[in-house]
Amino acid sequence: MKIRTTYFFAVTAALLLAACEAKFDLSDLPAPDSGGKPNDTTYVVKGIWSGFNNPRAILYGQDQLFYIADMGNNQIILLNRAGNILSRSGFILHPMSLAQDSRLDLLIGAETIEPTTKDTIGIILRMKLVAANHHLDEAVIDTVWTEPARPHRRFVGIGVAPKDEFLVARDGPDNWSAINPDAAVMRFKHTKIDSTHYVDRFITTLSELQSGPGNYSQTGLNHPTGIATFPDKADFVVTQTRDSIAYCAIWMTYTLSADVDGWALKFNAVSNAGVDFIRSEMIQSASGVTVDKSRGDIFVINAMQDSVIKFNSRGKFKSESFGGRTPGISLRRPCGAAVAEKTLYIVDSGNNRIVLFRLSTDY
Repeated sequence: MKIRTTYFFAVTAALLLAACEAKFDLSDLPAPDSGGKPNDTTYVVKGIWSGFNNPRAILYGQDQLFYIADMGNNQIILLNRAGNILSRSGFILHPMSLAQDSRLDLLIGAETIEPTTKDTIGIILRMKLVAANHHLDEAVIDTVWTEPARPHRRFVGIGVAPKDEFLVARDGPDNWSAINPDAAVMRFKHTKIDSTHYVDRFITTLSELQSGPGNYSQTGLNHPTGIATFPDKADFVVTQTRDSIAYCAIWMTYTLSADVDGWALKFNAVSNAGVDFIRSEMIQSASGVTVDKSRGDIFVINAMQDSVIKFNSRGKFKSESFGGRTPGISLRRPCGAAVAEKTLYIVDSGNNRIVLFRLSTDY
């Protein structure tokens, strides 16, 4: 499938103005149990899962189980909703991103040693769980993608899209090239090649995102940190660090028609100027994102302020965001999240744990 029409909205003057706005004031974030509006979420620590070493991602799978990319211990850990460990993978070097497709296969961004050069390079893996009855240490693992010629690239986020496709956020130090920069969102498809066999095929990098430092457009991409897709859609949010760019979270929506096969901004700075999601000062440096699949709400991890910023499906900032000044809540280098059963799970990487926050009954 080829991109037939590439389109995005950008008006340079408006975006440069937005990029110069003051930082978001954390005093806008409420303390827990602060009353608030009837639909506010009250964040109370529900539990802590510990025993990890620099965890980097959490996934609530389609099988209603949890997967942790335990990067420092070079393994994936499978848990049930009670937090009991069900299985551990064998050695996987520095796993950092996770997704699960409709076959219940795990897609994993990790590292490997290239046998010829001995370089440590990025790799995308497919772990086949069903045939192994979810015993991670027994599952067959296939290689989806590596780029040995670009050893510094890493695959920091994976999101599953419809029709056996998935999107991968790629990061790396070299983003000056106009032809092949490290920063990109890549499009793959799991393709049937005969009656019993499938292969993962790379389709393209999304040209709708413009890589390179100093790009203050809404589609400027420099150092991605994560990606989240929406249920039954190819829409996605990609997050990034605040490094010579204006927007740390980019929300793209997908259109397929006779004339269009591609992505455009969900909100643009001209016709949607009042939408909170595109207030560039709200997120100073994003380290991860998750979508609540039951409500369409978006939770962005604001790493610079160790906080969680929530937006609803219309891009409106929700006052149940929390962090920084919130009493009783201490996060250190949070970098991933998941939502399940009215509970928000935060990867508290700097404290080597997963923190569970109960959402109020009004949620």
